[in-house]
Amino acid sequence: MTDLFIQWGNFLFHTRNVLFPAFVAVLLFIAPPVAINNVPGIYFMIIGIVMILLGQGLRILTIGLVYIVRGGQKRRIYADQLVTEGIFSHSRNPLYVGNILITMGFMFISGNLTGILAGSIGFMAIYRLIILSEEHFLRQKFADAYVAFCARVPRWIPRFKGLLATIRHYKFDWSTVAVKEYGTIMTSFMVPLGLIAWKLNLAHKLGDYQPLLIGLALLVMTAYAVVRYLKKTERLRSMR
Repeated sequence: MTDLFIQWGNFLFHTRNVLFPAFVAVLLFIAPPVAINNVPGIYFMIIGIVMILLGQGLRILTIGLVYIVRGGQKRRIYADQLVTEGIFSHSRNPLYVGNILITMGFMFISGNLTGILAGSIGFMAIYRLIILSEEHFLRQKFADAYVAFCARVPRWIPRFKGLLATIRHYKFDWSTVAVKEYGTIMTSFMVPLGLIAWKLNLAHKLGDYQPLLIGLALLVMTAYAVVRYLKKTERLRSMR
């Protein structure tokens, strides 16, 4: 059974760039956002925004301190070295924890309980299978070093002890964050803006906030286009 789970994890890793957007789209189709018309709905939206900020913040902090090559090799799980520094000394999977917070934040902003529950179960199951496959690969390649890493660092929730000392120890690399993370940052802003516009439209309040939402969307897209241009012209490069 474990071998089957590992195979599924490899498949999910290989297809994740298509799978996750498709999964979010299906969830929003089956359990569409609800109108912003009551206090609980507003609380759900605030919780979702906080989750997205925490998730994106964790990803930015992780990449800015010690960058790890993502995407494997030819979209297959691969690592040429065991990264145990930076935020990886506090959580073995900080980027995945950030992803879960961001995607679950989308579901909380939508405010549909069915979507929140289905998303929670679905995203956790998918990432658990991917991590199972990665752990199998890393245990085979790095043997005792990886076993020792697992023994001292939690798989999911970051260990906060010594976190400030870790942050002070490294020079934060904003250029690497900009080059490597600008697409995810854009998504983390644009999806919530779209969901909020959807919810306001359902509540017949979109007209009151439409100029603000359009302005924020244009600002995000302009920033995305500028960073992409600087990256493509090699005027902005990762230092790692």
